[in-house]
Amino acid sequence: MTWLTVALVLVAAAAGLLRWRRPAWYWMTFGVTLAALRVLVRYGSVMDACGLTVPAPRWRLTLARMTNRPVPGPRAPRILRLRVTRTGLVLRLKLRPGQDAFDVAASCDRLRHSFALYGVTSREVRSGVVELRMTGYDVLKRVQMPARVDTRPMRVPVALRE
Repeated sequence: MTWLTVALVLVAAAAGLLRWRRPAWYWMTFGVTLAALRVLVRYGSVMDACGLTVPAPRWRLTLARMTNRPVPGPRAPRILRLRVTRTGLVLRLKLRPGQDAFDVAASCDRLRHSFALYGVTSREVRSGVVELRMTGYDVLKRVQMPARVDTRPMRVPVALRE
C-alpha cells in the first residue's frame, strides 16, 4: 500500500512541476484527458444552461405520448468531432434546426467558465456547423524567441518580449 501512495505522490509532484515549468507538456500528458472528460461529461447540462438547446420536435413528443414513454428533453447540438491540439481542444458541432451560430458565439465566455478552460472561441465552418476552439492554458505566458532570427530588411522577429 505504501508503494502505491509513493507512486501517486510522485505522479502528482511531476504533474505540478510540468504545469509550472512546461505547460504544453503538462497539457499533452494530463490536461487533455481531464479536459476531454470534463467536456464530454458536462456537455448536455452546460449546453442547456447556456441556452444552446432546442425543444424536441413535435412528432417525437406525440410519439412519446402515444406509446406512454417519457417525454424527450431538449436537444443540444451534436458533437461531430473532438480533436486534440498542442494548445487545447477543437470541438466541431452540428447545430439542430432552429439554432444559430451567433448564439454559440455569444455564449463562448459561459462555455469557457463551465468547461474550466482558458479560452473558447467559435467560428462557423459552414452552414449549420460550428467549430469551438478551446485553449487549455495561457499560451502567451512564456513566449520564447525563435531559435534563428531572420535579419533581412523588413523582417520582424515574432514572439519577441521587451
